[in-house]
Amino acid sequence: MVPGRGSVKIAAALALAAAGLGGGLAYKKFKTYLHQEQLRKERKERRRRAASASEKEEQKVRAIRNGAAPKSRKRPRKRKSAAAKSKRAE
Repeated sequence: MVPGRGSVKIAAALALAAAGLGGGLAYKKFKTYLHQEQLRKERKERRRRAASASEKEEQKVRAIRNGAAPKSRKRPRKRKSAAAKSKRAE
C-alpha cells in the first residue's frame, strides 16, 4: 500500500487520502522524501565509520612514533589440574 513504518505510514496514508484515489503527485513526493531520508542515514553512518577507522589508524601511527612495541596477544593461562594440587598439598 504505502511505504514507511509507524507514524510515517499513517502520514502517507493521509497524504494519499487527501490527494484523492490515485494519490499521484503526493505519493511520489512522499516516496522521494523517504528515499532521501534513507540515503541521508546511510551517508551519516558511512561518515561515522570512516571517522572511527581513521582515528584508530592515527592512534597506531602515534604509538609507533612514540616507540611503543606492537601489542602481542596474551596467551591464556594454563589451569592447574586437581592432581597437581593434591601432590603439592602432601
